[in-house]
Amino acid sequence: MLALNNIINQCNPEKLGRTANAILWLASLITTIAIFVPFSPKMPAAGLDQSWIFGMNQAVAQGLSFGKEIIFSYGPYSSIHTKTYHPSTDFMMVSGSLYLALAYWAYLFLLMGNVQWLTIISLNAVLAGVVNTGGDFYISLYSRDALLFSLPLLAGLAIFKIQTAPDGGWLKNKTAPFLIALLISPLGFLPLVKCSIMILCSAVALLCSALFFANGHRLLATLCLLSPMASMLFFWVASGQSAADLPGYFVNTTPIVSGFSEAMALDGNIYEVVLYLLASAFLLLAISLQTQATGAAKIFLFLIYFFCLFLSFKAGFVRHDDHALISGISILIAALLLPFIINAQIVVPASVFALIAWFYIDSYHINTSTAGITENVRSTYAPMWRGIKNRVIDKNWPRLEFDAAINTIKEKTIFPVLPGTTDIYSYNQAYLIASENTWSPRPIFQSYSAYTPELAGINRKHLLSHQAPDNIIFRVERIDGRIPSIADGASWPILMLNYRPTQLEGNFLFLQKKGPIGEIGDPLELISEKHTFGETVNLPESGQPLFVRIGIKPTLLGRIASMLFKPSQLQITLALRNGLKKQFRIIADMAKSGLVLSPLIENTAEFGMLYGKEGLLDGKLVKSMSIAPRDGKTLLWHNEYSVSFSQISYPLKDG
Repeated sequence: MLALNNIINQCNPEKLGRTANAILWLASLITTIAIFVPFSPKMPAAGLDQSWIFGMNQAVAQGLSFGKEIIFSYGPYSSIHTKTYHPSTDFMMVSGSLYLALAYWAYLFLLMGNVQWLTIISLNAVLAGVVNTGGDFYISLYSRDALLFSLPLLAGLAIFKIQTAPDGGWLKNKTAPFLIALLISPLGFLPLVKCSIMILCSAVALLCSALFFANGHRLLATLCLLSPMASMLFFWVASGQSAADLPGYFVNTTPIVSGFSEAMALDGNIYEVVLYLLASAFLLLAISLQTQATGAAKIFLFLIYFFCLFLSFKAGFVRHDDHALISGISILIAALLLPFIINAQIVVPASVFALIAWFYIDSYHINTSTAGITENVRSTYAPMWRGIKNRVIDKNWPRLEFDAAINTIKEKTIFPVLPGTTDIYSYNQAYLIASENTWSPRPIFQSYSAYTPELAGINRKHLLSHQAPDNIIFRVERIDGRIPSIADGASWPILMLNYRPTQLEGNFLFLQKKGPIGEIGDPLELISEKHTFGETVNLPESGQPLFVRIGIKPTLLGRIASMLFKPSQLQITLALRNGLKKQFRIIADMAKSGLVLSPLIENTAEFGMLYGKEGLLDGKLVKSMSIAPRDGKTLLWHNEYSVSFSQISYPLKDG
């Protein structure tokens, strides 16, 4: 046993020789390509998430402007994250994924020196067996998040390794500026895959620049800022987008990112959160106590880890369902990367605790048994080989798979081909795109994501513009127990005025635009009041639908909670005139832009009745409402809120 330990301790890449080094590097290269590059891509399917995935690819195919005509949390290279095929994005997906894979491998290559071979093999095993989590659509989507989060961390660690090399290393070479520019450039590309990762990429680029500046390398410090910008502009234009639209992509996507914490929050197992925070604190403590780096280098290392762990925490636990996999896998990768830069005893217990945290978190969501991980390893390499082989044998192979998938979607819901342009509410874009209708989406094309007044206003303005679709396929669809009319609620009065129903089929209501869009004023305000949580609010009498705007404001503590984690949830209780009571979740930011409150519309058929004779929805008229935090009193919301009732008094029926 002692002899075996001596062999393991002595067997690092340097002592194993060039052959062993080459094997390790080659194995790492194959692994990174296998987990990054979707040679065997997923195909479109129906469903909520599958619809936005299909929609993002279709938006690229139609040449829509991201940040203006399409506003979502993903960019034109979203297929790199989703690994979903479309004929118009396949080259972008494969080539962009290969670029990230080579960058990832280059970072590992720079970190491999003087590291035990067992550590390198362990990291590759985690990448193959944990980051790639098999064929489950949602699970693989969240594990992909963790992979992309780890790339900026690796970039920062590679810069740290170069900067702190005792002999100056690469910095003495004349090619150092070129090397640094290449290493940092992926930080400009990643936000075009998923916009929210911009925060982490910006933080890493700024910290790398600050580290070089602190050590007197001003040129390299400048390159850390300029290279990601140049990379971003290059890939943005290469995707078919206009350079002039790039700033708008980030400006208009900001509400999508900032509004996520309240609108999409779900509660989960609190012990997962506690374990993650403890494991993160242990890793940060290990960095603080290490003595190899001092001063600016140690601060740099601490902040790099802090930002990565914090943003992984938010990504995993704000919407605490299978999203928790992001946090679990991120903490494990962060721990395994620590030995590449720190050689201290505390690294071992910190890494073991991170392993425990990962196992506890991920075992609740996926199969973490030996058999499960073995299957993940198989599904990492086998699809790569199969995909490469199929693409070589038959270049049309992915397109044939794609066409078959489209036919499967068509068979589930048959939409007629309508004259002119068509949009679909509130999601299920996959059905519409597959139907061969001309898709003309509103900017925030899935209604549940229009969760701030700015976003809801953009969609409302779209319906009033010349770009408004000729047809709308409408279905009432809600998520997370929300009150149904809150999804794109500000647009409902426009739909009621400017469109007429033509048929109700398969729980979809087909609406047709009446004619040229005219100017529309706001609903006629009836009363504006102040109320407090828990108070019963009587609705004003009205013979027409009531539109309500509710102003609920977070406290300072609530704003901090939203930035650091998530606020408490709010609920609305509606008392109907027929004596029934209904309770729903309400999103404060969505309620500000307004929604139809009475009659209570809970399904598509009831929405269609708004166009019919008066009295059809008398049984759904709301008598009063009450709003309160779901868990009782809270310090995160102001107890008093404003409410404004308006009457949709313009004619709703033809003739």
